[in-house]
Amino acid sequence: MRIGIFTECYKPVINGVVNSIIGFKTGLETLGHEVFVFCPTYKKYRDDPKDKNIIHIKSWPLPGKSGYHYIFPLDEKSKKIASTMDIIHVQHPFIMGDRAADTAEEFKKPLVFTNHTQYEQYAHYIPFSKKFVIKEIVSYIKKFSLRVDLIVAPAKGIEDKLKSYGVKTPIAIVPNGINVERFEKKIPENKLLTLRNKYDISKNDIVLVFTGRIAEEKNLTFLIKAFKIINTQISNSKLLLVGGGPEIKRFNDRIVKLELKNKVTITDYVPYTEMPKYLSLAKMYVTASKSEVHPLTVIEGLAAGLPCVIVKAPGTGDIVTNNLDGLVTKDDTSDYANKVVKLIKNNNLRSELSKNAKLTARKFSYLETSKQMEKVYNNLIARTHTKITRKSREN
Repeated sequence: MRIGIFTECYKPVINGVVNSIIGFKTGLETLGHEVFVFCPTYKKYRDDPKDKNIIHIKSWPLPGKSGYHYIFPLDEKSKKIASTMDIIHVQHPFIMGDRAADTAEEFKKPLVFTNHTQYEQYAHYIPFSKKFVIKEIVSYIKKFSLRVDLIVAPAKGIEDKLKSYGVKTPIAIVPNGINVERFEKKIPENKLLTLRNKYDISKNDIVLVFTGRIAEEKNLTFLIKAFKIINTQISNSKLLLVGGGPEIKRFNDRIVKLELKNKVTITDYVPYTEMPKYLSLAKMYVTASKSEVHPLTVIEGLAAGLPCVIVKAPGTGDIVTNNLDGLVTKDDTSDYANKVVKLIKNNNLRSELSKNAKLTARKFSYLETSKQMEKVYNNLIARTHTKITRKSREN
């Protein structure tokens, strides 16, 4: 099978969507398929020679530091390659969504769309009435869904949300996958010394780790306030926020205001290959985000053997099971803090949840999730061919 993945971001940009693409590309190629990634051009970046079939489409960087581009229509060379795909799979509903839909229509290819994001959770970035923006986003997703043959939802929560929008397009649930082995490996203590020195973390400190974008949609204000309560009870606790983003200064200012400067650290961007080391510093993974669909960051934490403490919400709640591999709390800072303190103090509970966390993560290895995606593709292609055969009979 020849699979064309259309995306608005790819290497050197690293985020959840890019990591999802990398996982599925690796898994599907392992299963014997050819995977082509249609993505923007990136100045001063050369593709890894090992990363085959990367098709760059002429693009122009959008203002700011998002890493996203305005992507021009496919040129003839790219179109010719796209015409040979058995299936087209787009990762975003916006500019590249239109490019993928136009290509699929022109060459009569089945089109799949993965809804990676609860887009309405990002409404605060647009300087208009939040209620109006959310309404427009929902309307746009509904309209775009009419152009695709199948929507992939990485978790049940996003399937439910799409149906609540009134989306009628068929939906298949296929979770995102990771390289579990990379995060399961125990990092020797001598390889963590540089990080401990850099962030002033001793072996006696109780480290809580969050990984991801440093932005308000991750509910970091809630997390930092909850940690303030935690730290009053566990004086040697520290919060490590691993990631970069548009609001680092604002959150650093908030950390200072809450008198947590020596207790909460924001690392800024960290190479993905280094992430297992950062997770190895921690006793547990913490997040209060309610904007996720199926966060790979949480799965990575579980794979590292970290019990996860989450706020009850779709996305994270589709991965973490209360009292099995983590703790699920109310949307309340006191309840969140109390659950974390309970887990810090109860070594037996933490040990049990840690064992189960690794078992949960193994269900989301990129090879296992790629096998699920393969079935989805085969079923859609068969259905599309049947539809075409029926049309030709009718004519």
